[in-house]
Amino acid sequence: MREDLNEGQADGPDTSLFRRFLPEIDHRTTGAVLSHPGFARIRPAYIAATTAHYEIATLPGHWQSTAGRVAALGALVCNDAVFDPADRATWPTLARFKQSVAMFGLTSPRQIDEIVARLAGTGYLTLERPPEDGRVRWLRPTERLLAWDREVLASYYGVLRQLYPETGYGPALARDPAFQRAQRAVAVTTFPVIGRFLAANADLLPFLSMNNGVRVLLMLCEANTADPMAPVRESDLAGLKPRFGFSRSHVRNVLVAAAEQGLVARAQPGGFSLTPRGLTALDRFIADTLSSHDMTYRMAVQAMEAAPLRACG
Repeated sequence: MREDLNEGQADGPDTSLFRRFLPEIDHRTTGAVLSHPGFARIRPAYIAATTAHYEIATLPGHWQSTAGRVAALGALVCNDAVFDPADRATWPTLARFKQSVAMFGLTSPRQIDEIVARLAGTGYLTLERPPEDGRVRWLRPTERLLAWDREVLASYYGVLRQLYPETGYGPALARDPAFQRAQRAVAVTTFPVIGRFLAANADLLPFLSMNNGVRVLLMLCEANTADPMAPVRESDLAGLKPRFGFSRSHVRNVLVAAAEQGLVARAQPGGFSLTPRGLTALDRFIADTLSSHDMTYRMAVQAMEAAPLRACG
């Protein structure tokens, strides 16, 4: 039986949120995810499950998980997934890597050079010399990076399965390397999509460029959800320093900036809480990422189903 992927459109928040990221792919839209009756229930699960992979002890390179570094990790795996040694246009060179990451507008060329050096030095990336051209190097993720990436994918699809158990997302949750390669290969075509939905969430956009700015707000959201009546103080978020590497003063800077933007309200004595506007921005961010993962899941399954047909033909 065909799934009704975007049920509830008439009662959705903003009709534009029900538009598909790619018109030709029938996937669950941001609006459908947001209007799901279980969305508020899975919000804490999303924050806990996805954030765990971006802690210093877990993140490849073992350093702060800035938005630019996270985007770069995804680009490395995606570029490798479409790599064909016989097709020079697909070679995962440093130049191609910089072009991919530039679509997100989060990282400078110098920072990308630092990312490559760090990942190579910590065993997450190898620089291979192609026999056809000794002047360039292929940037190849090691199994350590690929294994981390499979866990990241499973965290997003695990949350999606809580909302849509009928879909299951089995290959992603099984950490299937073949699914990972297919999903990351199709994801290359969605880099502009990701850039657009990040830019469209105007309230949250400034915090993407602040080291872990969005993560601080997600943690504030998690704390507010755990005890809605208790304003959260900077000291309450002090545990973020050993996990993510940012200081209490950085937490303060994020919260003050968010308060100036109307996303956070100051509460007495000395606490902070998300405003409805702030929660709306975070919810859209969560729904955008879940929607895009549902889309790439369907694209990857289609690609895997088509591969044997191409081989037989």
